[in-house]
Amino acid sequence: MRRSVGLVRSLVRALLLLFGLAGCEAGEGAAVVALVPGGLGEGKMPGPGRQARMAGDPVAANAECVGCHVEIAEEWAGSLHHEAYTAREFQSALRREPMAFCEGCHAPEAGSARREPASAALGVACVTCHVPEGEAVLSALPPEAPMRAPHAVRRDPRFGGPAACAGCHEFEFPGIEGAQRGAPREWMQTTIREHQASSRRDTSCAGCHMPAASGWRSHRFAGSRDAGWLREVVVAEASRPSEDRAIIHMSLKPGSIGHALPTGDLLRRVRVEVRVDAPGGRRLRRYLARHWEGAPGGAGRTEREDDRLYPDEEARALVFLLDPAEAGLPLRWSVSYERVEGSAGGEQDGTVAGAVLVAEGALPALAGAAPLATVGAAPRRGAGRDRVLQ
Repeated sequence: MRRSVGLVRSLVRALLLLFGLAGCEAGEGAAVVALVPGGLGEGKMPGPGRQARMAGDPVAANAECVGCHVEIAEEWAGSLHHEAYTAREFQSALRREPMAFCEGCHAPEAGSARREPASAALGVACVTCHVPEGEAVLSALPPEAPMRAPHAVRRDPRFGGPAACAGCHEFEFPGIEGAQRGAPREWMQTTIREHQASSRRDTSCAGCHMPAASGWRSHRFAGSRDAGWLREVVVAEASRPSEDRAIIHMSLKPGSIGHALPTGDLLRRVRVEVRVDAPGGRRLRRYLARHWEGAPGGAGRTEREDDRLYPDEEARALVFLLDPAEAGLPLRWSVSYERVEGSAGGEQDGTVAGAVLVAEGALPALAGAAPLATVGAAPRRGAGRDRVLQ
């Protein structure tokens, strides 16, 4: 193990090089190390579980990364990657469905999360992505790019694109029961194909989630818990064309996102709510998500409907119908991004583990012309998918 840790000490000194930006300088007198031989596109990309990499203790190896790259480590320590195993909603889901399949992506450094809790708590660690096989540090730099580093490097341009993320962000439900019955396999996550179908297909995942700053790409992995980002990409507009109805128009800001919202795991949803602004006022809600039916887990879960917001989609109108007794009362409306535990995100039940308020506003009782409340830029109008709720 000492040899492994010592090796990692030298390996991680070039982590700043890995995403093609300014790298850490080799020490005085450091040797130029040749690239690992092999054709481009032949090596492993990051993926579930421990890869075919060096032997040794992943906790100690990752500690070496943290010790050398303090600023990057601080970013990673507060990221969703680091919380992949310890997050409340994942732990709740794992208690309900204790599957090793799930631990493959959420605790990839642990052979068994129960037997190796410290390794599991790393979540998606530095070594998970940067050393997926062998002892060479994986880099997205082109082979001809200059480099000085005291260790071997494996360069592969795929590491700068969706292939680096696909192993844990695009996969089917586990099990072969559905295939045995001749039924089509269900995709549990579809983020990569959503990205490929969008107008932002030429922008890499890192281009949005790891923006360049301070000489390296951010390792905070910005995403759905970034309130400012969510409020920037979601456009919501509310109107009350008549006393008995309210309409929420929703879309994604053009060019702002390259996949559906929400994307990823099943425990995420967008809640759209209209509330009668009076004591005991009724709440009308709709959840935008992937909606499922059948038994929880594995091949028994089938997608019934997908009403998430998609990039390049025209504005969608969600219509909320009011009871006659509510027609003359003022309304309040809101749009929130929610992470839930206890059920798939598209369902009414489940405990909200975390939420971000994306947009909100008020619609006064009608006294003539229909009032209008807007948050964000005006959405594109067109043949959106209308939904009616009462």
